Order: sequence, then C-alpha cells, then structure tokens
Amino acid sequence: MIAQARITSDTSATVHLADEAVDVQGADLPEIRARVKQAFISAARDSDEAIDVVIVEPDVRHHLRVEPSGRITGRTPDQRPLYGPALDEPLIAPPTDDTADLSGIDQGALRTSSTTTGEQPAVETPATGELATVRPRARRRRAAAMPPSTLPATSTRPGGSAASAPSSASAGSAGHAPADSPSAPVPSAASAGSTGSAGSAGSASAAGSAGSASSASSASSASSAGSAGSAASSGSASSAPPSASAPSAPSTSPPSAAAAPHPEWTAAGPDRSASNSPPAPNPPTRTRVATPGADGRPTLQDLQSSTAKPEKIKATRGLRGFITKVTGGVISPQPGKVERADNERLERIRRPLDGPRNIAVVNLKGGAHKTTASLMIAATLGVTRGGNVLAWDNNETRGTLGWRGIPSDHNRTAVDLLQNIDLLRAPEASNADLDPYVRPQGGMRFDILASDEDPGSAASIDDRAFGELNDALSRFYRIKVIDTGNNVRASNWLAAVKSADQLVIISTVREDTFNAAAWMIDELRATGLAEQVDHAVTILSHSAKGKFDPTLRRRLQAHFGAHTRAVTEVPYEQQFVDGSHLDWERVRSRTKEAWLDATALIIDGL
Repeated sequence: MIAQARITSDTSATVHLADEAVDVQGADLPEIRARVKQAFISAARDSDEAIDVVIVEPDVRHHLRVEPSGRITGRTPDQRPLYGPALDEPLIAPPTDDTADLSGIDQGALRTSSTTTGEQPAVETPATGELATVRPRARRRRAAAMPPSTLPATSTRPGGSAASAPSSASAGSAGHAPADSPSAPVPSAASAGSTGSAGSAGSASAAGSAGSASSASSASSASSAGSAGSAASSGSASSAPPSASAPSAPSTSPPSAAAAPHPEWTAAGPDRSASNSPPAPNPPTRTRVATPGADGRPTLQDLQSSTAKPEKIKATRGLRGFITKVTGGVISPQPGKVERADNERLERIRRPLDGPRNIAVVNLKGGAHKTTASLMIAATLGVTRGGNVLAWDNNETRGTLGWRGIPSDHNRTAVDLLQNIDLLRAPEASNADLDPYVRPQGGMRFDILASDEDPGSAASIDDRAFGELNDALSRFYRIKVIDTGNNVRASNWLAAVKSADQLVIISTVREDTFNAAAWMIDELRATGLAEQVDHAVTILSHSAKGKFDPTLRRRLQAHFGAHTRAVTEVPYEQQFVDGSHLDWERVRSRTKEAWLDATALIIDGL
C-alpha cells in the first residue's frame, strides 16, 4: 500500500502511514511541506526501506518514492490502495470551532463506553462535578488553528489510541514512545494558561491533553486523535496532584534535510549527512509577532487558512472537458487519469525555487547530443516556467550552442561579457545590461550565452572566469543550463560540474558515446565527485529511427541506473540531425512529451 499525506490548509496536514496517522502543524505552507517530507523520511528510516507515497494538495498530487537516505524522487502513479482516505475524497480543513454543548446529554449515558467508536466514557470529577472533556475531535480542530509555536506535531494510531510521549505527572504511565525515537511525537506543553481544572486529572485539558485519564485497573488510554500526552494514574482518576504537568521535552523529530534547497517534495538527492548520524535537534520554531493572536488563540489568518475552500480542478480535455465547456462549468467533471498526470508533471516543473540553480549537461564525447539536450531542457523550462532561463555554452574554446539557437543581431559571447563583468556587478545593474551579450530565443522564453566563436582568438574561459560569470549571471537568471566541453581536466569543465545543483549525463545509444559517459562517471568518482554522480539524471537519446535493441537497453539502464538516481529516454528527432536552428513548433509532440518527462526528473533534483 501507499502512504499518503493530505494538506488540508496552509497550516495543517495529516500523514497516513501503515500503522499511524500523524497530524502536522506549521506556520505556513513551506513549513508544512518540510514537516510532511520529514515524517516520510523518518518512516522510511524506521522501516529501513524505501516507501512509496502520494501527497495531496488542493491543486496537485505528488507521487513520490522516499528512501531511508533522505532521497526523494518522482514515480509513476499506479492503482495501489492508499493508507487513509481515498485519493479523490475532498480535502476538508479542520474547522476552528471547538464548542460543544453537553447540557442536553444524559450524564449516565456518558459513563457507558461507545461500542461504535471504542472511546472511553467521560468521568465526572468528584471535586467540582464537572464532566471531563470528551471532545478529541474538538481539540484536534483547535490544534489545527493554533500557532505552530505552541503546538508541535502529534501522532495518533489508526485505531484511536494515543501514541504520544508521556507527561511527567504520572509515575505509572506505560506504553509511551521513547524520547529518542525518530518517530516519537513531541510531548504536550505544560498546563500554564490552560483554563481546565488543575486539581483533576479527569479534566485532561488542564495538562494540555485532549484524552481522558484512565485508571490502572483499566490500563487503557483515551481514544483521542488529538492527544499530546496520556495521563495514567495508579489510583483513582481524580487523585492526580495539582502540579500534574511538567515542562515539555525538546522535540527529537529530525529537521528538514539540509541538502534540500527548497521544501518541495522532491527536493531530492542523497542525504548529504551520514545516514547513521543521530538526528539533529529541531530548528527554532517560528514565533509570531505580538498581534491579537499572540496569546495562543487563533487569529484571522489562522481562520482564513483553515477554512479556505480548495479550488476545484476542472477537466479541459476529452469528453470531460467537452462537458465542462458546453455547460459553462455548471457540470465540471474532474480531469481524467491522463490529464491529471500531465498536470502533475507540469506542477513538478513549475515548482518554485528559493534561489538560482545550475544544471550541467555532460559527456566527454563530441556528438553525444550535449548541445541538443541543453537547448531542449532550456526550451522546455522556458515554455513551461515562463522565462528566467539561460542556456550557457561553457566550452573552453569554441562551442556550437550559439549557432543552434535563433540568430541575434550581435555576435558577442561569454568572453565579451567577462571583459565587462563590472557592469553586472553594479548595484543598479538590470536585465537590460545583459541584452548586448545574450541571444533571446523568442517564444521559447530563454536566452543563450554563446562561447567564443572567433577561430583566430586565443581567449578561453578558465575556472576563475567561470566563477565570475556564474556569480554575475545568478543575479538575473533563476535556472542556468550549462553546455560543457569534452575535456574532463579543463578547469572550467570541473568548475561547472562542481557548481551544478543537478548533473545531466547525456548519451546516444551508440557504443562510443555511452562508453565515454561510463568512463566519465568512473573519473568523477575517482576525483571526489561521487555525490554529483549519485544525484545525476541520465538521458539516453535515440540517434536513429530504428528500434532500440532491447538487450542493449537493459544493459544501459542497469549500468547507468546503478550510478545515477534516474534514467530516461528521448526519441529520435529529425530536426536535430541536420544541426539547424531549434524550431520549437517543428518538434514532434512525442519528442516534447519525452523532454517534459526528462525535465520533470531534473527539476525533482533542484
């Protein structure tokens, strides 16, 4: 079965695993995403094997594989059953109203356990005559709206029993998760500020718990999905001392992986730290500024984010799309399986990045389709993301990337830009200052920075020059696709590989080019760049119309799959053979689809 996370609002989510459901709270959507991702990583480490997951957001679904090392990659959706609700069930944010009127309920009936839910009865407090709070769902709703600085993530078993760390109030409590367990939830905060009765363990809200106290004779904890701690006294339920709560223990949940540059789902790549190292303490919880909600009560922002209705995704293709169109949206079926998969792929490519990223396309053999791949990756990113993409020819001498793009009214190159680099370093520099040096590619929405094209020039780009250009260009481009040369020992080649957030190993299915790629992998590992190889994506480009020999395909997929995190294929394209300018409109739909798949895998690593 497949684990599932359902993000119901910008501040709350529920993670459904094989043996538990974890409620997650956060200050904002990026924090929720980071905590959901870490919950899956912890589950994979606990089981010591990769787990397949699906993450459901209001407008997209992410089908991922999470490995114990922390690597997260995309996967093909399938029809296996899920833990938790069905995939198509609506996302309903927890409401913030936790008021329940018990005045009309027979108190005798409350003393009888529910055969339907298995919940324990409410226990009347002898000291005050109050009824213990029997509203685990209400507490859970309150938790969904509370600021994250006061409410850590809680964990509940599917059957309803709390799986939380104990309060220090009870000497006889048992069955609690150890404090150093990777999946152990954070204990409840102390009862300061609670309005419940401090002298009664029956009123569990005094200790910040939504569960009811249980006696030693029954030894069963309350079925509370929102409980952050279970009070189990050795005497009667009312014998707990007034100072029943203790300061909460520090959270031991591992923080978001430091290697991930952005809290998106497939911020992938192997875990940069040793897999057997102890989890680091959580980063400081974000605190809110002094506002009307700073006393711990939900604010307007909390209410709006938790009650916002998710936008319904309407079908736009096929019969379903036709029905949506002819009825003006009155009848709007959800997209079919193919359209949903296409939308999810586009969302993967369009996901926001929190800084500039480099993609280096490498192979040591000429004619391996490096330049073609650089153009197609840049064009796919430009068309789907809407710009801020640069294709950069980092050949140490002469490259052909500038020739393969749409011609410009100038012939300036990276060497000319390097000579005027101070223009881009100035605080007042803008994109207009780049226009004399880059070549815009029209509707494909990316620019090209060509390498030196003068056959008589002795100018070249070394590692220092590459670093200066990279720093300057990062101010103006979100993604740089770097076409490299053929010399593994050239300083600018090594600089490009070391700077790459994502390495793309491109090869045709010819023996000379895939052997060159295999040798390059061995060389990179021998020179201390194994991590770049582990995180790389391999693209096998068909160089002829004939069928791909299935035995050779299995050999190549097995070899490169053992070295890199993903292997994909792109078909033969007649337009690429003659070496002419890239014309996006002439590229076949099948080829575009394959490059969309490849680009989504690449962005997964960013």
